[in-house]
Amino acid sequence: MSEAVPAAATSGATKASVTIPARFVRPLKVGAGIAVTVAALAVVDTGFAMHAEHTLAQQVKAEAQLENTPQVYIGGMPYLGAAVLPDHEIPLMEVKALDIEVPRLGLVNASTTLRDVQVTADQLISGNFTGATVSTWSRAISVDAVSLGRLMGINDLQIANPKNISPTSGTSAEAILEGTLPGDTESTSVEVTLRLVDERFIMTPVNADNDRVAEAFSYSLDTRQLPLSAQATAVRLQGGSITFETQHRNTSLEVSQLSPVEIDGRYDSEGREN
Repeated sequence: MSEAVPAAATSGATKASVTIPARFVRPLKVGAGIAVTVAALAVVDTGFAMHAEHTLAQQVKAEAQLENTPQVYIGGMPYLGAAVLPDHEIPLMEVKALDIEVPRLGLVNASTTLRDVQVTADQLISGNFTGATVSTWSRAISVDAVSLGRLMGINDLQIANPKNISPTSGTSAEAILEGTLPGDTESTSVEVTLRLVDERFIMTPVNADNDRVAEAFSYSLDTRQLPLSAQATAVRLQGGSITFETQHRNTSLEVSQLSPVEIDGRYDSEGREN
C-alpha cells in the first residue's frame, strides 16, 4: 500500500514560471544595453570632471602659495558635453579657500567664481584652462565677526541679519551688531548700515543710544586694501560675515585669476589690467 504525499509537499514542489513573449525580449535587451552604456559614460564623465577639479586645486594652491588645498567645483553636466555643445562653455567654476591669513584683517574666507567659460576639448581633458575666455569672474572676501570685532576692539562681536530683511548684494546692506563695549559688563545691540562709497566701506549705526555707542560701532575701510583685484563693487551680509566682492567681464583666464585672493597685481586700484 503506497503512502500518501502531504499536500504541503506537493504544493512546494510546484514551481511557477514566467514566460516573456519573444516580441519583448529584444527591446528589453536593447534597453538594458543603453542603460549600461549611459551609466558607463556617466562614470567616465565624472572621472574627467574630478580630474579637472583636482588639477585646478593643485595649480591654485601652488600659484597662491596656500597652506591648504582650496575647494574647487566645476558645474555643468555632462562635463565633457562642453566639447560638443555649440557654445563650448562650462557654466560655472568656483574656487573657495577658508581661513586665509590676511594682513590687518586676520583670517578671512575667500572665493573666486567664473561664469560661462569657453573651453576647448583639449582643455576639458587636461584640466588646464589657461587662455580660456571668461564671460564674468568675481572675487569675494568674507570678514567674520571675530575678525571685524578685533578691528573694532569688541572681542565678543556678533553679526546678524535684521528681522524681515532678506540679504541683498549691492552697494548697501544692513546688519545687526551685538557686543560688549570695553568697560561694560552687558552687551549692546545696534542696527548698522553697510555702504560702499567709491573705494571706501562705511559702517554707520542707525539710531544709536548715545555718542559712545555710535562711535564704537562705526567703522571705515579702504576696500583697495583687501586682497581683491580692485576696489569692492558690492557688499552683502552672508552667514554672519560681511562679504566684499569685485567683478570683471570678458577676460582671458590665467591661473592667478583662480586664486581666491589677489596675488600678482594684474589689476590696478580701479580694476584695469596693468
